[in-house]
Amino acid sequence: MLRQFIVFAAVAFNCFAARVELNWDVGYVFGIRDGFTYRRAIGVNGELPFPPVHVTQGDTLVINVHNSLDVPTSIHAHGLLNNGTNYYDGPDMVTQCGIPPGESFTYVLETKNQFGTFWIHGHTRHQEVDGLHTPLIIHSRKQPVVDYDEELIMTFEDWFTTEFAVRQAYIDSLEDIRTLTSNFPKALINGYDGNNTAPITFVPGKRYRLRVICMSINNWFKFRIPGHTMTLIEADGVESMPLEVDGLSMGPGQRYSVIVTAHDSDEFNYMYNVTSYSDALVSQGLTPMVYTGLINYRDGAPVKTIQSPADEQLVWPEETAIQVLDKQAELPVDRRIELTMKKFTYTNQEHLTTLGTTLYKPVLVPTLYTALSMGDLAANSSVYGPQTNAYVLKHLDVVEVVINNPERVDHTFHFHGHNVQVIETGPYGNSSTISREPVAHQQSGPWPMWRDTVQVRGFEFIRVRFRADNPGVWFMHCHLSWHEYNGVAVVFIEAPDVLQKQQSVPKEMVEMCKRQGIPTQGNGAGNQGFDLSGLPPAIYPISVEGAN
Repeated sequence: MLRQFIVFAAVAFNCFAARVELNWDVGYVFGIRDGFTYRRAIGVNGELPFPPVHVTQGDTLVINVHNSLDVPTSIHAHGLLNNGTNYYDGPDMVTQCGIPPGESFTYVLETKNQFGTFWIHGHTRHQEVDGLHTPLIIHSRKQPVVDYDEELIMTFEDWFTTEFAVRQAYIDSLEDIRTLTSNFPKALINGYDGNNTAPITFVPGKRYRLRVICMSINNWFKFRIPGHTMTLIEADGVESMPLEVDGLSMGPGQRYSVIVTAHDSDEFNYMYNVTSYSDALVSQGLTPMVYTGLINYRDGAPVKTIQSPADEQLVWPEETAIQVLDKQAELPVDRRIELTMKKFTYTNQEHLTTLGTTLYKPVLVPTLYTALSMGDLAANSSVYGPQTNAYVLKHLDVVEVVINNPERVDHTFHFHGHNVQVIETGPYGNSSTISREPVAHQQSGPWPMWRDTVQVRGFEFIRVRFRADNPGVWFMHCHLSWHEYNGVAVVFIEAPDVLQKQQSVPKEMVEMCKRQGIPTQGNGAGNQGFDLSGLPPAIYPISVEGAN
């Protein structure tokens, strides 16, 4: 009967699509989330954490956002492709102007054919760091890869004792972030202090889908349930071939779904393990931090002690080992873009890491508005301004992006508007002062996995591909908040000629910019042609620094 319903739903897909409408009042809240520090944060409708969003494949999600903060805000549905509606993607001054204090704006997000595990977070002034984030679950209308009885959401966050702006000012004053000796984040599990999270209930014999979301902004997380095996079936909203793993290793922004089958007996309870760590802060003895929580089969049952092997002996989901379920082969390449992480001293005497030699800095006109208003000149990257780090892509080209990381710090990179095929990872660069396990070379199998957020470990490169089939202006950035803040990002200007024929910015978005005195036409400076006068002076590297 279930199978008949699923087939019927697939045939009559549009008939079942719903319009799900939410009202979000984004404002300040106060409380203790980590068990120690009372501080100001950002929540929705007076709550933090605020409820996950659930919709079904094909639904239209409408979020009416009112801004009760004293600064602009915006939201981004992380992993949603926004094909045909680039202007709802959310990054401030990339695809929109922020929503001013006291005003409201409505996002209309089309799920279309997407389903899986996503999240929604702030994308102005790094407000996601201070709590503006929640899971977004798009339920599928078709039979799952592996049947299961029930699903649970698990979220991991890193939580600091001070707000982002205060902490970032302190970090800016440091010559080297590794000298940071205070304010290391605590871990939150399912929105609360990682040492006091409510137990997870398992019923003997049942099969569970765990949707695991890393909503952190600095730390990596490892998650295991000793005594239980996980079967990975999804990464970043894309179904994978079932893959048996012992645990999950996740960077900021990444998501997985795994199937866990409960034991047949309720004789014992078990403990899950969560390890939070940051390779940027290894010198202070603050990392890793280990948290445990209860898998409750029966109230009062004894906890079974299980000796765990070392991490090196366990199976973790390497990105090249995951294979996509629909068996898409590697795409042939039309264009290659190579981006190398480097740390430079700049003309303003800052010491910052970049992709290539350009620090991303927002311009005076939202970059999407420039692409829509500059006619044929929109195909020239110069009109977007020297700090936009813009790459203009031809429609339907297959673009290969290689990211090289010759530094010790691990990164995750999020591609807005696209999933990318993970083709290859391998060693890149080395350090004479840092001892670290050599990076292995790993080539994807015949059906590379597609995902929107990829890890690039220290002294590693990654090679990914995507087809430029989503005309728009798409941000690609490091998902470590302090790296994004410092400009570790590029902007893909995708098929501006096609974009100009297919999309126009809603009038209410244009008016919202005008009320803030933000130009909505012209180049990055709001002028015509290549006249970029009015932009802040560009900064350029004057010397390269050694590996961190």
